[in-house]
Amino acid sequence: MSNSKSFLHTPLSAWLNRTQPLPPRFYTPGYKDAIKDSWSIWLSVEEVALLHNAPSMNWIGLKEARRNTKEYLESADEIINGLEGGWLDREEQGWLRETLGEAPLPSLPIYLITCANESREELVYVGKTVNSSRFTGGHSAALKLHAPEYSNKVKKIYRSTVWLHDDHDYISFDWVQPEELAVALLDSVESQLIYTFQPALNTDKKRKNYAKWDFYIHIQNFLEGRFLNDEFI
Repeated sequence: MSNSKSFLHTPLSAWLNRTQPLPPRFYTPGYKDAIKDSWSIWLSVEEVALLHNAPSMNWIGLKEARRNTKEYLESADEIINGLEGGWLDREEQGWLRETLGEAPLPSLPIYLITCANESREELVYVGKTVNSSRFTGGHSAALKLHAPEYSNKVKKIYRSTVWLHDDHDYISFDWVQPEELAVALLDSVESQLIYTFQPALNTDKKRKNYAKWDFYIHIQNFLEGRFLNDEFI
């Protein structure tokens, strides 16, 4: 089983394609988000692979994705003489694509590990990827899957982007300002998922919901098999 990917939406692609302006959050000094529990979260499952292939996957953590976006926009700012105003003209678009290439890929900061037999696929672990070295040197959940009860089962790993809707726009977690808030939001979503699904291999966050924000979360999975697609929590 090779890696399978859905259409991975790059957060800056709408700006680079000239269909939307660049959000003011990227050129407003000191911009800060004010998060509300009433906002909704979308967990979009974008990639799946057999678990033993996890170390060779292109792991881009939340912090690295944010750094890549920041560096891309800093270079873009120099090339087009400022980001204010938001919209690109065709000449500017050409300069950016010729000089910088396409916009950076987003992070896939929530991952789900499953075990499946012919009749059922079970979620056994929920994790988050803040830094890109998450699977360097192995993973404790993968070791636990050597237990007899998981033998002869197919082990998979799904990776997801995370978006929130602020009553006006869809905002990638890679965009949330400041970074400390983005990391806290990611931890809150992971906590809510673990407490709700009670995955067998998670040891923390199962006895109590440690989520700081109690969001309404919609999981969407457009990959083959569509595990957890249209699940609401």
